[in-house]
Amino acid sequence: MHSWRKTPALWDVGDTRYISVAFTWQLEEAARLEAEWTKGSVLIGGPAVGVPTECEGFEPVVFHNPAATFTTRGCPNQCRFCNVPILEPEFREITDFRPGPMVCDNNLLAATTRHIKRVVDKLKVFPYIDFNQGLEAGRFTPQIADLLAGLKCRVRFALDGWYAEQAVADAIDLCRERTTEDISVYVLIGYDDTPEDARARLEWVRARGIRPTPMRYQPLDAHERNCYVAPAWTEGELRRMTRYYSRLRWLEHIPYEDYQETGQGVLM
Repeated sequence: MHSWRKTPALWDVGDTRYISVAFTWQLEEAARLEAEWTKGSVLIGGPAVGVPTECEGFEPVVFHNPAATFTTRGCPNQCRFCNVPILEPEFREITDFRPGPMVCDNNLLAATTRHIKRVVDKLKVFPYIDFNQGLEAGRFTPQIADLLAGLKCRVRFALDGWYAEQAVADAIDLCRERTTEDISVYVLIGYDDTPEDARARLEWVRARGIRPTPMRYQPLDAHERNCYVAPAWTEGELRRMTRYYSRLRWLEHIPYEDYQETGQGVLM
């Protein structure tokens, strides 16, 4: 899959420059890109500013990652740690979506069965599909599992807290039985937890034969990536845990207790 841009996406049409900013810590770079444009006007949008970057004939997500697509927008859930209900408060299906192998819907399974069937049918042209933003475990039913079995895909769930433990466990079992064994699980850390709690959830995923993906909490108004440190944490422990569990492919032979980093971030 194509990689995501680490900077704001931009494209120029005639005398107008369009800038799409995904994260608030990219706003300074967006301002620089705006200032350097002298041919005409500049339109800035994206999640970081709370308004879409609208340009007829161009879909902003393509400039962030050409493999990415959205088939729905928004999410009906109201998770306290999530910015989606603030940025996109209305859940809606996109009937004329552009098919792509990386599905970035915030909650695809909140859509109607009819829409999900339409999505699966349009995605069958690709050799591999990544449900990149994850699928809600509590909505992953046998019917959905069988629908997605028509695709060669990676399915991702999320264990944001222990309240989702049983739903995620059931979804993993159902997915392995009827859809795919290519499964990832996001684990939110550094929000309303402790290092001990976060590690327990990460190891819970690992005990099920899946390498977890730690997701460090980022506030909506953060002006710098990874700047937030929850009360029970230190910056060092957040960085250490994130790096270790993000690199289990190379580090799983080293117990977490023995894992250390040098000042240059070299893994030991």
